[in-house]
Amino acid sequence: MTTATALPAAAGTALPPAGPDPADRAVRPVVRPARPGEEDALARALADAFADDALMLWAFPDPDHRARVLPAFFRVHVEQCLAHGGALAVHRAAGDGATDGGTADGEPLGALLFLPPGRWEAPGPRDGAATAALAEAIDAAGHGEPARRLAAITRLQTLRHPRHRSHHYLAFVGVRPGARGTRAGRALLHAFLTEVDTAGQAAYAETSSPSGARLLARGGFARFGEALALPGGGPRLAPVWRGPR
Repeated sequence: MTTATALPAAAGTALPPAGPDPADRAVRPVVRPARPGEEDALARALADAFADDALMLWAFPDPDHRARVLPAFFRVHVEQCLAHGGALAVHRAAGDGATDGGTADGEPLGALLFLPPGRWEAPGPRDGAATAALAEAIDAAGHGEPARRLAAITRLQTLRHPRHRSHHYLAFVGVRPGARGTRAGRALLHAFLTEVDTAGQAAYAETSSPSGARLLARGGFARFGEALALPGGGPRLAPVWRGPR
């Protein structure tokens, strides 16, 4: 399993639909870089965000196993991206009420994980260690089917990944179910794209849901070739690309 296996991305799949929504709740999301020590909180937020995501349902077909391993699964990704400055957290602004799930105790509303240019293509020693950590996180020895399905995702991603075009790789972005409709996901994407544009870079992702595709399209992403068809009736991953601005 390569570094890409440790980042089987489904960017946007745990986000609300894009576009103005009069039902959006009055929450002032604040996005900031994640900090060391927040790995567990960010992993819990992403596990909640992706608990009902089509890609996660396919990759981890047993519901008990999925519920048990998703926080550890996402912690590996958080640690890897945080080591490269590629983790963003979104919280409720000070003074807002705390009525959404996961926010009353100060936990983040959601998170976004990415890798900077060149890191997906040329993983370092820390990235290589993530491979073994991921296998342990999903209990691959006792659950071979999820390991095989994650490997299938990686094989398809590797075939399509734009290796020779410099870009930021958007791996995961999601908000807790109780925070959907609060614009927290849009705030995360905006902060990420601001960083990308400041660096004069492009961005690449794969999305497996119509709502994720719409949100990324709103951010300037466009389809990048044919969708990746996962075996056995799994969801289709649509590669998307956003050129430098």
